[in-house]
Amino acid sequence: MIVSLITMIHQLCDLFSSNTVKEPDPTRRKGRDRSRLNYDINNTNGRLHFFHRAYFRDQRASVEHTFSTDQILPACQMPEVDPYVPSVLKISGQHLRTLMCEGSYLPDLTYISGGMQINVNKSKVEEYMKYSDFEKCRYLNILRNETDYNSVIYSDWSEGFKDMIALPQGVEFLLVRCKNTKSEIVSNTYFSLIPRKDPSLGSSRNFKKRRVKSSSIETLNVIMIGMDTLPRHQLLRGCKKTYSYLANSLKSFDLTMHSQLGENTFPNFLPLFTGQSQDEVRKSWSNNSHTDRLDLIWQIFQQSGYETLFTEDMPDFSVFHYFKKGFMSFSTRYNSRPLTLAMYKDLDIWKHNDNCAGNQVELNVHLDYVLRFLDTFPDKPVIAVAMLTKPTHDFPMNAKMFDEHLFNFYQSLNQKGHLNRSLIVSFSDHGVRWGDLRESVNGIFESRSPYTILTFPDWFLKKYPDVAANLRANTKRLTTHFDTHATLLDLLYFKSNLKPLPLLRHGVSLFEEIPANRTCRDAFIPKEFCLCGYKLLAAIKIKSNLSKRLARIVIEAINSQTNKTQCAALKLYQVIRILEIALNEKSIKGERDTTVYKVKLETVPGHALFEANVYATGNSFQLKVGNSIGRLNPYKGQSDCVGTADDRLFCYCNNLL
Repeated sequence: MIVSLITMIHQLCDLFSSNTVKEPDPTRRKGRDRSRLNYDINNTNGRLHFFHRAYFRDQRASVEHTFSTDQILPACQMPEVDPYVPSVLKISGQHLRTLMCEGSYLPDLTYISGGMQINVNKSKVEEYMKYSDFEKCRYLNILRNETDYNSVIYSDWSEGFKDMIALPQGVEFLLVRCKNTKSEIVSNTYFSLIPRKDPSLGSSRNFKKRRVKSSSIETLNVIMIGMDTLPRHQLLRGCKKTYSYLANSLKSFDLTMHSQLGENTFPNFLPLFTGQSQDEVRKSWSNNSHTDRLDLIWQIFQQSGYETLFTEDMPDFSVFHYFKKGFMSFSTRYNSRPLTLAMYKDLDIWKHNDNCAGNQVELNVHLDYVLRFLDTFPDKPVIAVAMLTKPTHDFPMNAKMFDEHLFNFYQSLNQKGHLNRSLIVSFSDHGVRWGDLRESVNGIFESRSPYTILTFPDWFLKKYPDVAANLRANTKRLTTHFDTHATLLDLLYFKSNLKPLPLLRHGVSLFEEIPANRTCRDAFIPKEFCLCGYKLLAAIKIKSNLSKRLARIVIEAINSQTNKTQCAALKLYQVIRILEIALNEKSIKGERDTTVYKVKLETVPGHALFEANVYATGNSFQLKVGNSIGRLNPYKGQSDCVGTADDRLFCYCNNLL
């Protein structure tokens, strides 16, 4: 009988809550330990042989499970975790239905035709009132504030209209409001448009220069759709229709061994959009500096003649603004930020649901913005980046509510012909960070495994079979967003021998084959986020001396990062789980660390949940806490007294005591 690795871990975790199991002795490294789940890798004649054995012993029964396979495998061996374990399915939102917002707010009584005219939908008016009771509509422009990125400028209200009104040139964002004869508001609708702006200085010249001087032989649009905090396995469970369409209908490339590079969004965005790690960026930039100073990839595309768009759904919580100064000016030619700011200030439209902007699914507001952008520029290359935070950041299990909407978007891209001239990068920044899913044993893996899926035009893959073959091979190789960044730059100067770009410090273009012997160190993956080389896993008895020692040094590490003037010292409330992981040294070249303890515990005051990696090094069994300690539950309201994102992770404010 084949028993999945994750099932055995679940069984072990249940077992070790019993007092009948003998405490593991950390000083004994020889012989068989019948209190552990063993996951052994033996190399035989150039082939890898896997052997799983789990021992479960109590007074009633003794059960042994084995699983053996023979296959040729790359250097990085990630645990094969079943995303459909019943206990995980129960907490993954399978019961949720597609989010519908129509009818949840004042009706949308107007629509825009041709991009230049607002029309009153008379038949819809008559659904809600007598037409004689309908008075008029007016609109106002929502304008960029060129001197303050965090505010908008509103025009005066237009003259009233009862049928239609023409729009002036250059309008981007509108609020249309209608009233009845009693002066009551009966409709309140936001619109976004994509007017063709005057070409940026030198854009056409730069595009021609790129084609002539670099000899780039293909030009594709780039469409990037990002979902916050959505692990790959939750995408498979929650967005079945979308994933099936991408994988089967569009023949996309799913990077199944894609690894994150940091705990939260920012350290994962920097490799994707700048090609640098957070530590490298910090050498010349800090949170007190404006993010205009970052060398973002869409700026490189813009300098090469591309039209550029950026849209995101949480203006105060976005990656470039959360505890940062944000931009001084807009870094893309088209940006939805004025609309998003205006909508967030309009509290009435969010009364039904945080994901419903009036009658519109907020996700669709941003996806439709991308579609209109592509519709507007059929004759120019474009790069569009959409980062969608609200649907899944706090509750990744909500992915199922948005599956139908995401599917409709990708299908529209295909039906409109945009896929035939575009690379689509569907991605997430990192895995799940808190909640039931994170607290499960699966969460150990799903907290480190975001997704990246690449979709190319069919003609492109047929024309360049070498690229298609490499992309196919790379779906089973260790990858990161450093590689995604390298791929985008490679696309910009596709098949060119004269690429006017500096050499990359990190990353390999996915148009090339990723080496099969690539390790986390080769890929610049911090060891806290490396999932390669899991050789043995064991659950440690939480009342053991080892458990107490591990908990003590983790608490010390947490308090060393606490703002001591404003935050309380945290104390251990309980140890929840400790897993021992032995690593295959061949997969982490040169590292002495061969044993990792994943320590999950709860602290007071505040009942914060943390998980830390503790590394055992050398024969003397020295212990060291890893650099990244994960916070597994929300902390809003507990840490508002401190002003940085890092401080908030570990803070329980003194003024709450």
